[in-house]
Amino acid sequence: MRCPIPLPVLRRQIRAEQPLIHCITNHISIRDCANGLLALGTRPIMAEHPAEAAEITASAQALLVNLGNISDSRMAAMTASGQAARQRGIPCVMDAVGVGCSGLRLDFARSFLQNARPVVLKGNQSELRALCGLPHHAKGIDNGEAEDLSQALATAQEAARRFQTVVLLSGAADVIADGRQAFAAENGDPLMALVTGTGCLQGAVVAAFLAVTDPMTAAAAGAAMLGLAGERAAADFSVHGSISRFAGGIVDGLYALSEETMTQDLRLRQLED
Repeated sequence: MRCPIPLPVLRRQIRAEQPLIHCITNHISIRDCANGLLALGTRPIMAEHPAEAAEITASAQALLVNLGNISDSRMAAMTASGQAARQRGIPCVMDAVGVGCSGLRLDFARSFLQNARPVVLKGNQSELRALCGLPHHAKGIDNGEAEDLSQALATAQEAARRFQTVVLLSGAADVIADGRQAFAAENGDPLMALVTGTGCLQGAVVAAFLAVTDPMTAAAAGAAMLGLAGERAAADFSVHGSISRFAGGIVDGLYALSEETMTQDLRLRQLED
């Protein structure tokens, strides 16, 4: 993959193709994910009934499963959709929300990774360390690890090699790794941590890019695109001072970012082990 990634080209492709993105996500962020996907130019569908999930996945161009606010019915739907996606070669991203704080989520995530083989695994450092059986310091669904880029890189590469997938480790700088090469996506703003659902939205944005490009590029593009949208929303926040408008401003950025901004303000660099 070249660095930087061709964000304008990929967004134009998404808007031209209008891919159907099936999201099985939590009810806390479901509206934000749907709106973000619409802003990018995709067609989101948020179906989660176990009896229809596989059928809907079969008609989609990408699948997102998000382990936040987990339930029995959602786990059944994710399992069915994951199997359908694997059988049909539909790319899938799994967002391992909260696996560091719940044995239920950890066991389910490991089973999903083994059986569905998602092409992108997303999580913070604590979540990924938990999946790998490494010591971790999860605080609920929050990352309890120190913000150390070298440690984040080591964790991402370990998870990528162990699960044979592209890993997106979210943090102050997002790390994208496939076990061989790695990149740091450094766009974003600290305000993004003050509104709920930005991490979930990042997974949805990655799924949108998965519909039009390879997993490594999609993970890097999703991280960069959301970070750039957050920066645009933060610039507006400096004028209006409304945190609720800031949250909506991220969706506005996904829709309205100029191609010049996506090219000139992109901060993505290759990392060395």
